[in-house]
Amino acid sequence: MPDFRRHISIPHWDMHPNDDDFYNAFAASHDDYKAEIRDIYFGVEYTYQHLGETRRYGETMGVSATSGQLDGLLRIQREFGVECSMTINSLEIPIELASDPIVIQGFVRFIGEFYEKGVRSCTLSNTHLMRHGILQASFPEMRWKNTVNQAVKSVQELYDFAALGYNTICFDRSLNRDMETLKEVYREAKKVDIEVSLLASEGCLPACPFKVEHDSWQEKLQKSHSNYWQTFDNTCTGWRARADAQMPRLGTDINMATDELFELFMENTDVLKFSGRMNAPIAAAKSALCWTGTTKGSNRGGELLSVSNFEYADSVKEIYEKKLAPYLVSRWTPGYTLVSEKNQFDLTEDDNIWLTKKGKGLSKKLATCKNRCWDCHACENVFGVEKFNSALSL
Repeated sequence: MPDFRRHISIPHWDMHPNDDDFYNAFAASHDDYKAEIRDIYFGVEYTYQHLGETRRYGETMGVSATSGQLDGLLRIQREFGVECSMTINSLEIPIELASDPIVIQGFVRFIGEFYEKGVRSCTLSNTHLMRHGILQASFPEMRWKNTVNQAVKSVQELYDFAALGYNTICFDRSLNRDMETLKEVYREAKKVDIEVSLLASEGCLPACPFKVEHDSWQEKLQKSHSNYWQTFDNTCTGWRARADAQMPRLGTDINMATDELFELFMENTDVLKFSGRMNAPIAAAKSALCWTGTTKGSNRGGELLSVSNFEYADSVKEIYEKKLAPYLVSRWTPGYTLVSEKNQFDLTEDDNIWLTKKGKGLSKKLATCKNRCWDCHACENVFGVEKFNSALSL
């Protein structure tokens, strides 16, 4: 039996308009759900004046939690023992934040405001500042996490980032498809007391050539009259809108169609992190956090069915014990429900491709395929799609 306790990192609803709804939904969740959550991460932004200009350093997506939402997260931390974790993950880092003593001290005071309130976990992308050591000295109880956008993907990088002072290392999405390296990384991490985190849900194309620019522009576009996806309709918007968008090679999600694969990922990670800070529930009052899904599969020919049924489970433990395969991401993601009666469906091979022999075989292959899509084409074969070497050609 896998150890479910404190294994899941979930996003806060930073875009949600009400301050209290997330706290209330978490408080209403099942006790097993609460026990499984490692932390709840939220965005923050540091703004300051430098050489007569207003500068910023914060999170990538352009949305931050309000002070009222932070109060709710700290209340969750006090009442349920689940950490709230601030996120400063932009890779657009002003040089003065690592070189100007006055700016550095201002940033230390900024972090200190959260620290004084009780925040003890922080994702920070500024490696030069981590090398400086002032943050670790000023906040000795803080857990420092790198950002997945730094693409740490080897044992050597594990040791390098540990030497910088990071306690939790979020590894690159490529390890979702490289179980051999993940196992090696996990073994070595335990030798130096590093927590291994893996981003389980990731809609981005493996090694997407647009990602650096996307992450650089996202914050500005999000605060404008548009956003990234409206401005650029010829990148991921294009292939995500396809009828066969469930095809795994169009993203980098962990895929777990069998007990064996679920157990492998649980055994070789300390934290499975789920994306979703941009998701803003429309009706969240009087809801409860849980795991939700929409059962929509493919038949053996690869044609998507029109069936679309909402379902939910109280916890990852329930999903595993009831064998509600396919497991996390392929079927289940962090969500919420207003429903008083639980919905769970007995899927058959006819309405979920991941329960077929081909689907299970593909899921197993994905765990070790290393995203060599041009040389594989297993996804296209299973989903009944014409072979292609690059999603950019679609």
